[in-house]
Amino acid sequence: MGAEIVIQTENLTKVYKRLFKAGKKALDNLTISVPKGAVYGFLGPNGAGKTTTIKILMDLIKSTGGTAYVLGKPSYDVEIKERIGFLPDSPAFSPQLTAYEFLNICGKLLKIPSAERGPRIEMVLETVKMAPHMREKIGSFSRGMLQRIGVAQAILNQPDLLILDEPLLGLDPYGRQEFKQIILTQQARGASVFFSSHILSDVEEICDHVAILNKGKLLCAGRLNKLLGASGFTAIIPPNNDEVLKELITMAAKTSRKEDGAWILTFPADDEIRGKVDAVVSKSSDKINVTAAYEKLEDFFFRTLKEDNKQ
Repeated sequence: MGAEIVIQTENLTKVYKRLFKAGKKALDNLTISVPKGAVYGFLGPNGAGKTTTIKILMDLIKSTGGTAYVLGKPSYDVEIKERIGFLPDSPAFSPQLTAYEFLNICGKLLKIPSAERGPRIEMVLETVKMAPHMREKIGSFSRGMLQRIGVAQAILNQPDLLILDEPLLGLDPYGRQEFKQIILTQQARGASVFFSSHILSDVEEICDHVAILNKGKLLCAGRLNKLLGASGFTAIIPPNNDEVLKELITMAAKTSRKEDGAWILTFPADDEIRGKVDAVVSKSSDKINVTAAYEKLEDFFFRTLKEDNKQ
């Protein structure tokens, strides 16, 4: 496993044994590589094998076959744990502890020096917008507040790798926006992030790599911009350029208008149409931006699952 890969699985398989019944295969020869510094979205419907994979990576369960390496070491290696920030899908907290007390215990387990622990706790609580509630008991928190505390403990040790199982669950739109900023901040300081989510619009916004699973099998994986192939192209027509708009609008598959009056025309992936658009644009005195339009992750996700389910 190279130094530029933070998670590597090869033919990872997990079969859950059942009494008097055939075992259920939750993972089927999963092979993925997560590059260092990536924000990697791990996607799939319920039961696809996402949580099973994360539990194997965290050595909470053992695989039936294959291998899993994390930060260059086998996933069961204890030494790597202090370099990982982890948030499970259903985190449980002692309701009698305050947010500060809980994070202080986490800090002790992480061997953060006592002189550094207090300022670090205050910093992460500020980061997740929970500083005003640090002295309140966790038992009084809403689901969204609990999720924020979970994220706080995951970033407390300033990890090299964040592994998060459904971190957006329970967060309102403001909370999701704040979480996305936290992820990008962690990436900017050099951390790699691997997380599962069902909120595809948020994944598309912050992830540079994704993998899609279905029924324990990997359907596709790679850079997001490579997977979402160009589905056509768009042209932005400046306000009051009625001549160009009139020539192009009849060829457009979709139109919309911006607040400043400019028109956004979307065209299908057709070489003949592209040639006609380029010819019109080249004659215009206005600068007209023509760029590739890409398929939405949500459309790609459901199309990929539909094709697999047909087989």
